[in-house]
Amino acid sequence: MSSKQEQRRKRIYEFYLANRSKGKKFTLDHFRCENVARQTVSDIIKRAENDSGHERVQGSGRVAKIMTSKNIKRLKIMFDHRDGVSIRQAARKFNCSNPYILKTLASKTEIEIHKKKKIPKRTEDQRERIRRCSDRLYRKLQGKHAILDDESYFTLAHSTINGNDNFYSSDISKTPASVKYRENAKFEKKLLVWVCASEKGISKPYFVPSGLAVNKNVYLEQCVKKRLLPFINAYHSDGQYLFWPDLASSHYAKTVTDHFETEGINYVLREENPPNVPEARPIEDFWGLLKGKVYENNWQAENIQKLEARIKFCLKKIDFETVKALFESTRVRVGKLRTKGVIESN
Repeated sequence: MSSKQEQRRKRIYEFYLANRSKGKKFTLDHFRCENVARQTVSDIIKRAENDSGHERVQGSGRVAKIMTSKNIKRLKIMFDHRDGVSIRQAARKFNCSNPYILKTLASKTEIEIHKKKKIPKRTEDQRERIRRCSDRLYRKLQGKHAILDDESYFTLAHSTINGNDNFYSSDISKTPASVKYRENAKFEKKLLVWVCASEKGISKPYFVPSGLAVNKNVYLEQCVKKRLLPFINAYHSDGQYLFWPDLASSHYAKTVTDHFETEGINYVLREENPPNVPEARPIEDFWGLLKGKVYENNWQAENIQKLEARIKFCLKKIDFETVKALFESTRVRVGKLRTKGVIESN
C-alpha cells in the first residue's frame, strides 16, 4: 500500500474516533465529499470500533491474478530503460487492458514515461575536438563573463511551443475550426533575429530583412559594429569577458576577426572553439524562453511587422533573472563537456 493510502486510512480512523458521538453517518458523509469509497470508510470504522488500529493487515486485500509480483518484475524488465515498447503489445502479453498496464507501471514501479530530447548528430572527429577545445575554453572562462550571440527564425504562428498544438473539447463536433485546425502555409513567412547576451544584459536585436542572409558583411556591419561593440562597452567595459560565437563561416571571416583584433575584442579563436555543442550554449535555451513568451496563449502574428513588434516587446518583458541564471551556467556546462564528454558518449 502506498504511503498516501496509509495516510488516508489513518485520517479516517482518527476522524471517526474524534467524532464517534455523532454517529457513523457523520463520518461516512464527511469522506463521501472527498470521493472516498463508502465501503472503504465503513471498513475503517469497523476497525476503529474493534480497536484494531488503522494499519492494514499484511497480506490482506484482493489477491493479484494478472500482475503478480513475478509478472510485475517481467513488466519492469520489458519497459525499463528501453524505447519503442508497445503498451498494446504488453497488454496482449499479459492478457489485460492497455490502461491496466499504464496503471501498473505508475503504481507498482518507479518507471515514468519521458519524451526523447533532440541532440545533434556528431562525427568522431567532432567529438575529439569537443573534448580538446572544451578543456581550453573552460580554463579561458575562469573569472570571465561569457558573451554569446546567435540567430533564430520566428514564424507568424508557432505550434511547436508546448501546449500550442493541443486543444480541449467535450464534443469535437462543436469545437470551432479555428481551435481544431492550424493553417499551414507551404512557404510560411519567417523572421530571422540576431542577439547577443550575457549574464549582465541582452543586446538590441537585429531583424534580418527578408531575402538577406547573414553573410560576413552583414554580420560585421549590423551585428558586430552596431550591436556587439555597444553591448560590450555598456556592460563589460572592465574587459572581464569572453565572446563565444558559434563556428558559422561569417563569424570567422578574415574581415570580422581583423575587426575583433583592431577593437581588442576578447573572443574564442576558431581552433579553440568546440563544434556543434548547443547543450553548452545557454543562448539556445534563451531562444526557447523568448519564443515561449512571444507565442504565449497561442498568439499569432498577422504579418512580419507585428511579429517584429511582438518580439521587441517580449525582449523587454522577459524575466531577466532567469536569463542571468542561464548565462551564469556557461562555464559549468563547458566543464561537463570537459569531464563527461558529449551526451551520446555517456
